[in-house]
Amino acid sequence: MRFSPVLPWPALIAVFAVLAAFVVWQLLLRENRSRRLSWSVRAAMVVLLLLVALRPGIPGAAGEKVTTDVDVFFVVDTTTSVVAEDFDGSEPRLDGVKSDIVELVKAYPGARFALMSFDSSAVLRVPLTSDATAVANAAEVLAPEITIYSNGSSVTEAKELLASTLQRAQTAEPDRSRVVYYFGDGEQTSSAPVESFSDSAPFVSAGFVFGYGTEAGGQMRVQTGYYDDDKTDDGYVTDDTGSPARSVIDEKNLRTIADQLGAEYVHRTAPGDAPVTEVGSSATRSASNESSGGTTELYWIPAAALVLLLAFEAIMVVRRLRELRDAAVRHGGDE
Repeated sequence: MRFSPVLPWPALIAVFAVLAAFVVWQLLLRENRSRRLSWSVRAAMVVLLLLVALRPGIPGAAGEKVTTDVDVFFVVDTTTSVVAEDFDGSEPRLDGVKSDIVELVKAYPGARFALMSFDSSAVLRVPLTSDATAVANAAEVLAPEITIYSNGSSVTEAKELLASTLQRAQTAEPDRSRVVYYFGDGEQTSSAPVESFSDSAPFVSAGFVFGYGTEAGGQMRVQTGYYDDDKTDDGYVTDDTGSPARSVIDEKNLRTIADQLGAEYVHRTAPGDAPVTEVGSSATRSASNESSGGTTELYWIPAAALVLLLAFEAIMVVRRLRELRDAAVRHGGDE
């Protein structure tokens, strides 16, 4: 049995000590049988809540822990053009980006990953972590900017965030390799000039710039903030003439970014076979007490019992309220 409490042990003990003391005090105060029964149920609820908070689980068999000396940085363009429908036929480019990131996370077992995105501003979505699942999940929920907030974008919006993130990683652990993946279409819609990623180059061991889109371009659905699998957002983005606007890949800009980073440019047209680098590819395997198959969570058992007791408590409260209402009606009738 393994416990993974939702709070630090001292805080958990303090909280439940207070709750237990209050419930015991109420039990000692009550002389009426029905009231004691109610507080007994609440005492059981406190115990069950404690069990849920402890998050008990059964670990699987111990296995090997794989580690590598590689940090992988994902930089994703989430401007409106990322939903242009010209990837792998007529799919949104964002679907290709997500697919590639999930594949790359699997291709670097034991590495650490960071995920950042940019539209009108750059955001570090996931700081450097060895939790590959967290990074893949964060990539899966990436969403494009809301169309009405789109006011032109720069393909180098994330240059300062990337440089500072890389520099911190290099300062903390200079012996690790740092691999950068940039995902975008290279389309510069901002009136500002295209800037340079050269500040990041000294910290980059290797990398790839993945380009998405076609020369024919693709139409973009209006984004209202609810990007979902069935792509049901209202209509398509239009240009000044009222016709559907088309986003076209700018491979010149993408190749320039690749040169600035010391990376390789790759045009992505379909999912699968995302290229990886050999930098820091050697992996270290060590014995670990951690489960290779994960932990079987058991908190749902006390949680289910807690829900039943809460339902019982709700029924008792409703019944008590009805009794009080009926008593008030009878009292009013007597007057």
